[in-house]
Amino acid sequence: MDFFDLAAVFGKLESTTKRLELTDDLAKLFKEADKRDAKVLAYLCQGVLLPDFHGVEIGLGDKLTAQAIALVAGKPIKEVEASYRKSGDLGDTAASMLEKKTQQNLANSSLSVRKVYDNFYKIATSGGEGSQDTKIKLLAELLSNSSPLEAKVIVRFVTGNLRLGIAEPTILDALSTMAVGDKSLRPDLERAFNLRSDLGLVAELFINQGIEEIHKIGPEPFFPIRPALAERLESAAAIVEKLGRCAVEAKYDGFRIQVHKNGDEVRIYSRRQEPMTDMFPDVVKAVRVQIKAKQCIFEGEAIAYNDATGEFLPFQATIQRKRKHGVAAKAEELPIKLFAFELLYADGKDLTQLAFKERRRRLEKIVKKGDVIAPADYILVKTGAELEKYFDTCVGAGLEGIIAKDLKAPYTAGARKFAWIKFKRSYRGALADTIDAVIVGYYEGKGKRTKFGFGGVLTAIYDEENNRFRTIAKVGSGFDEKEMAQYKEMLDKILVKEKPANVDSIIGADYWVKPQFVVTLNADELTRSPMHAAALGKLPHKDEGLALRFPRLVQLRTDKTAKDATTEREILELFELQKRASSIVEGGE
Repeated sequence: MDFFDLAAVFGKLESTTKRLELTDDLAKLFKEADKRDAKVLAYLCQGVLLPDFHGVEIGLGDKLTAQAIALVAGKPIKEVEASYRKSGDLGDTAASMLEKKTQQNLANSSLSVRKVYDNFYKIATSGGEGSQDTKIKLLAELLSNSSPLEAKVIVRFVTGNLRLGIAEPTILDALSTMAVGDKSLRPDLERAFNLRSDLGLVAELFINQGIEEIHKIGPEPFFPIRPALAERLESAAAIVEKLGRCAVEAKYDGFRIQVHKNGDEVRIYSRRQEPMTDMFPDVVKAVRVQIKAKQCIFEGEAIAYNDATGEFLPFQATIQRKRKHGVAAKAEELPIKLFAFELLYADGKDLTQLAFKERRRRLEKIVKKGDVIAPADYILVKTGAELEKYFDTCVGAGLEGIIAKDLKAPYTAGARKFAWIKFKRSYRGALADTIDAVIVGYYEGKGKRTKFGFGGVLTAIYDEENNRFRTIAKVGSGFDEKEMAQYKEMLDKILVKEKPANVDSIIGADYWVKPQFVVTLNADELTRSPMHAAALGKLPHKDEGLALRFPRLVQLRTDKTAKDATTEREILELFELQKRASSIVEGGE
């Protein structure tokens, strides 16, 4: 397939926000493409080279990309940088400068999708001495053979600024539409994707071998399973009313990981499928000793503790174990306890379809006693009073709260269902949970903060259906002086000239940034507001969105990406939860 045809479709996708049109355009793309390109097309539509668990990122910054543009356009680097400052989009700069380029490559020829992907992959995997020059030459080769439209797409891809407005659900819908004209195959495709976390693999099997091959997909070691997610309810009584007799697990404030074992080979992945094996050598060693299964996939919460007192440490301590250097020293300083809570696969058997009660029984059976790994604490409850008592015990021990689990439910990979219900604290009419929000801009400091040049951030939640970020709060509380300087330095590295195309905001910011960094926020409550775009058009008053009242920054979440932020659907659910909790208080419970 010619890359120009793909670039043309990308240009069309960028110009519309209508879900049906996006789906139909993608379906046509997959239908007309060479079947051999199916996997690569799926990856490029996602804006990735490979799934996250491969650990391959293109990692080409604006500076090197600008050098490649200057090389091909025959312009001084300062002229490229000046054009970029004016346009605010390096892709637009490339298109403009290459349209009038004065230096042509003699080997100019049309680009194929495969050629572009191969060069991208070489850029991502080039390392060592001279690698920067190699990356520039590989990108320049593509740009010298590209049209202005192709150059725009290429540059936006390598700098992480594709503006397609699509996410995995839209791509899955498109694959189904391509085959049968509607979305009816979406559930089958989505289950396969949730079990393997590889949309390229799913697309390739489906397009080349059909839905029958998709039905054969199950868990396999070293393909991370997308994590199940928990719903929320407003009280212990409401949880028991929903689930009946249920399991209640302690909720540890740690780092959720998924462990894969095949013989002596052990790999560890984060909740977003990043490879984490090298960061947890103590866990790897413990898995080899304590896990009896030859093959398995299990989930657990890794939490740092004080070896002298046995006290669990806060998340800010645990997250220090996420590092590339000084791993051994930090492992000794901050030893880890891993509390296993789900067994998803063992010795060739898919356990995700089994009831939780059976999964838990099998989990306990394969974990030997040891110093590092143990099954998560849990009890069985029949009443709200029993659940509330255990919740108080967990909170009193310094834990986050509890997770209630339906004893009969399968593991809902990649989905948020009432098979799991989390319960932290009943704020009695206030916000019932913290919010993970994406920073999309920041403000200059005023008064005492003037000297820092930083006064707070503009944050947004994630609309996963439309792949957009919608603002929910301006946050100025929760920063000390040291943190203000740190946040300014961190955000200045991802400044953009204008509001990012995938951000919806009614209010402005002094400085806009790429949606990249996630922060946890607390607040008094969610309130209707005409000033923010979260849930705009989805409330009774269509001109109002939702905002956080008195938001406070809790912490930076370096373990999460922008798409791991709290979703718009969750925000609407929290708003309803808040209203129900408020009515209970007013009713005198």
